[in-house]
Amino acid sequence: MEKINLAIEGDFDCGIFTMFAVKLSRNERSLIIFLTAEQTNLAIEYDDAFEPIMGLLNILLESGFTINQTIEIINGDDSEEQMQFLQDFNKIDEGWNEEVQPINLSFSDNENPNNSNIEMESTGDGYTFTIYTEANDQTPSELMDNLKFILAQN
Repeated sequence: MEKINLAIEGDFDCGIFTMFAVKLSRNERSLIIFLTAEQTNLAIEYDDAFEPIMGLLNILLESGFTINQTIEIINGDDSEEQMQFLQDFNKIDEGWNEEVQPINLSFSDNENPNNSNIEMESTGDGYTFTIYTEANDQTPSELMDNLKFILAQN
């Protein structure tokens, strides 16, 4: 099984983890995905700290990647709850397939890729995730190239 590292950055306060970025890395390449306010707010809407990236997690697992997940608390309250959260969610999840499966990667605007977001979709159950590119220093095309390398989609 192929392993992928997923570092989830966020704040922990009053028993609540609020994520704002994830970093995918594999084979010494990495890609930071900044979450939008709408994505972050999904955690509140669904009462699940991981809902903002559930599509991404499902895509990776369904595509055969084993996820080495680490939580990086940027601003925390150092409470017992925070320590328990770290203990519970710094973990490894085994991929659902033996071999890496293709992931559909596309731009939201194929006519103008460098002014668009990146759409991800698993080929099996059709899980989806959007990488919003506005907050990133790299162009969407550079992000796409890096993502393809990390996901072995070349």
